[in-house]
Amino acid sequence: MAIKRALPTREADSSTAVNPSRAGAYRESYTLPLGGGDYMFADEGSFFHASNATLATGIAGHAAPVVADGVTKALLHLYNGGDKNIIPVYLFLEVTAAGSAGTLHYTTIYTDNADATARASGGTAITPVNVKSDGSQTTGAVIYVGPVVTAMATPYKVGQQIVREVIPVVQDTILMRFGSPSGHARAGLTTAATATCHVVQDFAPICIGPGGNLNISQIRPSQSGASSYQFSFGYIER
Repeated sequence: MAIKRALPTREADSSTAVNPSRAGAYRESYTLPLGGGDYMFADEGSFFHASNATLATGIAGHAAPVVADGVTKALLHLYNGGDKNIIPVYLFLEVTAAGSAGTLHYTTIYTDNADATARASGGTAITPVNVKSDGSQTTGAVIYVGPVVTAMATPYKVGQQIVREVIPVVQDTILMRFGSPSGHARAGLTTAATATCHVVQDFAPICIGPGGNLNISQIRPSQSGASSYQFSFGYIER
């Protein structure tokens, strides 16, 4: 029996699918999953990872991102320049240098469907990799991290949560999970304390279609100096 593991050419959505009556973009039938996790996306070569080029070397963000800057000052900006959907799974941030001043610390997330990149300037270009060791699939994601300035067309706010009530501490961590069930402890200690704090944030599932943009920002009113971050970002593309 012949075996073909590679993904076939992606097809457009259609209402004429028959036998089965509902099929995926790659002609797979919809079935009940036997188990959880994202391992099958890794197996088919659809899972990608992006991170700092150098371990423990952070990338500085914006010096003074205030409440009104969620749309225009991203810490992580992604443009989908390919022909597949991009679905974020997680973003892990570690503070490697704490900015001076600053009060309430928020995460905000925006998307749009501009059919062109919303990035105007700034940030460090990041090269994602396929997590499958022999994966030949390439990504259409164009990712920048740092003080990225954007001009989003018709932005939609799809996430907002508080991180801390105080200035961050070096080695604070933030784990953002997209589409994961909640019901766990949000942080290991009060987020108002001055000790190292590890925060988990659950957000709605997000899908960035071809030509769409994603802004993930770290907002801190009254901040007077940039914080730096080490990051790890995982996403599915199919």
